[in-house]
Formats: sequence, structure tokens, C-alpha cells
Amino acid sequence: MSGTGHGSEQPGGSYGALGPVEAAEGAKVVPHAPLPRRGLTRRQWYALAALLLAGGTLLVARHAADRPAQAANSPPPYPVQVSGFSYGGQLREAAPGGHEFTLRVLATATGPFPYEIVEAHQSYRGITTTVVGTALPRTVEPGRQVEFDVVYLVTDCAAAPRDAGLPFLDVTLRNTRAIQTVSQILGDGYARDLSRNLHITCPDSGIRT
Repeated sequence: MSGTGHGSEQPGGSYGALGPVEAAEGAKVVPHAPLPRRGLTRRQWYALAALLLAGGTLLVARHAADRPAQAANSPPPYPVQVSGFSYGGQLREAAPGGHEFTLRVLATATGPFPYEIVEAHQSYRGITTTVVGTALPRTVEPGRQVEFDVVYLVTDCAAAPRDAGLPFLDVTLRNTRAIQTVSQILGDGYARDLSRNLHITCPDSGIRT
């Protein structure tokens, strides 16, 4: 029997090769359509909103809890930043021919932190000062005023200023952060009383005491 068998050689040297399967005539190839997406139900939206709200509340509470710990660990301000000084008036005027007079100074804490007054003195040559009325160092608490009196002793009229137009008082302050010495300008009243007492103590003759 003659004819072409299944094992006959085909062009290209392959045996029994099958080509791609094609759709039958008249058949339609329908691609897979994507599944329809379902939106979140109202209950699911409420659950998601509650979850987000709980997460935000927890984050805010955590930051609020961290703030006091950070504030407790941070150092207080420098003493000069929380201190205030003003003139409290004249307590004792210099007597003619005398060498002493007394002026009052007021100290306050301008913030929520205390500080100490360690020392107060006048830096003019020819004048020495002594703080009386309170023992130093003295703590100045927030909300409270501390008064201390400064006794001025003129030791050399030639070196002492005749007119103290812008006098200042040097004060040494201390807290747990630092110790500082600063010059405090106490205003016009202090300058006027200091100059008047210097004129009484040291007349314009320039005679040394």
C-alpha cells in the first residue's frame, strides 16, 4: 500500500509537527472580564474611621507624655534671664561731714525659676559697699520680692564720682545652671539719690575724707 504515513518527513526536517490550534470558523473568542469591585459598606467605613481616630489619639497622647519628661530634663534659664532689680528708695541720707548713706534695692524673679543673690557691690573707686538687712546668699523665689539695703561708705572723695549720671550696681547671681555677675541700672531715682549723697559727703572742695 502506498501513501503518506504519519512518520513522513515534512519540510524543515521535523516529523509530525502540529501547528497552532485556530478557532473554528464562526467561533468567537471572549476575553475574561475583570471581576466587579465592591465598595466599602457603611459599617466598614465607620470601622476604618474609628481605627484612624484611635491611632491619632494614641500618637497625640504619646507626644504629650513625652513633653513633661523633656521639660524636666532641660536646664533652667540663666539667672540673669529670670531676675529683675529696681530701686526701693533712700533709707538714710548722708549727714554733713559724714561718710555713709543707705539705699534700698528690690529683687524679683521674673520667671517660674528661683535664683540666689550671692553678692552686690558698687564698682566706683573711692566707694565701698556693704549689704545689710538680709544675709547673702539669699534665694529669690517666684512671686516674692526680696529687699536688701546697701550701705555706701565714701573712702576717697577725690576718686569718687561727683555726678553719677548712669550708675549701676554689680550683682552676682546663681542658680543650678550658672553663676553670673551683671551690672544693673536702677533708674533715675537711684542716680539722683546717689549723686546727692555724694555731694553731701564730698563737697566741691575736693578734700579727701
